[in-house]
Amino acid sequence: MDIIIALQRLASPAIDRMMLLVTGICSQEAFTVLLVLAFLAVDATFGRRLGIVFLTGAYLNDVIKTLVDAPRPFQARPDVLRPGASATAPGSSFPSGHTQSAVIFWTLAALHFKRAWFWALAGLIVVAVGLSRVYLGVHYPVDVLGGLAVGLLVVAVAQFARRLAFAPGKAVVVVFGLLVPLGVHLLFTTDASHVFLAVASAFIVGPELVTHRAAGGVITRLGMGAVGVVLVAAVLSATSSLMPEELKHAPLPGYLRYLVIGLTGTVLAPLVCRWARLSGGPVMATGGARRA
Repeated sequence: MDIIIALQRLASPAIDRMMLLVTGICSQEAFTVLLVLAFLAVDATFGRRLGIVFLTGAYLNDVIKTLVDAPRPFQARPDVLRPGASATAPGSSFPSGHTQSAVIFWTLAALHFKRAWFWALAGLIVVAVGLSRVYLGVHYPVDVLGGLAVGLLVVAVAQFARRLAFAPGKAVVVVFGLLVPLGVHLLFTTDASHVFLAVASAFIVGPELVTHRAAGGVITRLGMGAVGVVLVAAVLSATSSLMPEELKHAPLPGYLRYLVIGLTGTVLAPLVCRWARLSGGPVMATGGARRA
C-alpha cells in the first residue's frame, strides 16, 4: 500500500487520464482488434499462434484469480481508487491480468519481429501498464509481479512447445480443437472462460478449414484487417442485441456465441478477403494450415 500512496502523491487529473489510457491498451476491446490484425494483416501463422497462447494465458489468469481470490487495494482503502479506474478492475486482484496480457502479447510480438526497437517498445509498454495498475489503486505491486511471472512462464512454455516435432492431421486438430477447450470450460468454468476458451478454439480450428495469406502492401493488409475488425464487431454487436441475457451467461450458449465470434475472424473474414481479392491462396484448406 505504501508504494501506491507514494505514486499517488504525483496524482492529477491529467495523470489519471494518461494512466487510464495506458491501461486501456490492455483492454479486451484493444486486444480483440490487435489479435484480428495480427492474424489477417501481419502473418496468419504468427497470428494464430499468438491468439492461442494469449487466450490460453488469459484463461489461466482467470483460473488463478478465482482460486486465490485476493482483494484489491481499493477494497481495503477506498481512497486509493483513482476516478474511472473501477471499471478496469473486475474480479480479484492477483495476478494482474493487464500486466500478464501485456507480457504475453508484446513478448511474442517482439520474438516475431526480432527488432531491437520493437523489444524496447514492448518493454516500455509492459512497464507502463504495470505502473498504471498500481497508480490507479487497482493492484498491489505483488499483483503486477505475479502477472509478469505468469506471463513469462506462459511464453516460455509456448516457445518450448513450438519446438516439439508434433504435427497431427487436420481432422485431429479440428476435433480436439473443438472438444478440448469446450470440455475445459465446462469442467472449470470461470467468469470469462466462455470468452477465452471459445476464441482460442476458433484460432485452433479456423485456419485448418480456411487458408489465409497475409500478403501485399500496407494498404491491402490494412484492408484485410479492417474487414476482420468490422465483421467481428458486427457479429459481437448482433449477438449482444439478439441473444437473451440468460443465454449469454449460460455456460454452453455463452461459449457457442464466442466460438461463432472467433470463427468470424478466422474463417468468415479470410473468405471475404479472398472474395474481395485482398488475399491469395486457396480458399479452403486442403492439407491443413501451416503449423503455428
